[in-house]
Amino acid sequence: MMSYIEPHTDTVDEETEMQRYLYDLNGYIVIKDVLSSEQVANLNAALDEHIPPVPDNWLELSQTERLGLYHIYRFGMAGGSYDTGPGFLAWGQAFVDLIDQPNVMDLMRWQLGEYFRLDRIFGMRMLDGMPSGRLHSDYGASAPFTDAPRGNLHPQPAHQALHGFGVAVFNLTDSGPDTGGLRVIPGSHNSRVRLPKSIRRDESTDIVVCPEAPAGSVTLFSEATTHGTQAWTASHERRSILYKYCTSNLTWSRTRVTAPEGAQLTPRQERLLAEPAGGGWFFASAFDEAL
Repeated sequence: MMSYIEPHTDTVDEETEMQRYLYDLNGYIVIKDVLSSEQVANLNAALDEHIPPVPDNWLELSQTERLGLYHIYRFGMAGGSYDTGPGFLAWGQAFVDLIDQPNVMDLMRWQLGEYFRLDRIFGMRMLDGMPSGRLHSDYGASAPFTDAPRGNLHPQPAHQALHGFGVAVFNLTDSGPDTGGLRVIPGSHNSRVRLPKSIRRDESTDIVVCPEAPAGSVTLFSEATTHGTQAWTASHERRSILYKYCTSNLTWSRTRVTAPEGAQLTPRQERLLAEPAGGGWFFASAFDEAL
């Protein structure tokens, strides 16, 4: 199972059954056509207004100078490693509406249980010539601070999170094996062996997949799934906005995603933006029938 939380049990149709099976099996799934062409156009138009332009000579810049443009590669950040604030949610109601997008809520509820919250958000863009991002996992045997000995089984210590973090990537332009974008190692979320150095150095990539993710799709993955980015080779920009959810009692930093001023929040969205707390005792379910 993806999660050790008591799973939500319901009667599902065959499409939902297949989505849950593949998500549990592979640690990721791409669901197409969750956004209409009008939604994609409106979100991209808002990004055009708010994200800074990329210098025409960016390919000629040194690596140090490119690192100075980090704010161009990532945008609209809030929570986690970034400051408290609304991030890109402040750029329009269309971004707020995606906090509880139904396809995302179904799989996050299934992975994380009844009590989870939105922990952090940011956007990503890539341009032709941008290199691959290093493969990594945030949880499990390959987590950054693990003490897992290489090549040996690593039972997860009781005090560490394993599958308590899930990501929804809304794809606003086409990405995939022919263009670049998100890449993953299917099934790696359940591995109890640390990622080999040769894969980390991109010397062994046969098992790495860059899934087809057209504009309007959402890619969901567990943060325990080994993931990164594949070098971008398309003439158009990669544009993705990421919503990262975790179980209600987990927290990593003191910063939060907050509601933008004037936003129209549903009761479920308000709960997803609540402060961390123990589920059931101090943090209400976002799926109460009363909502």
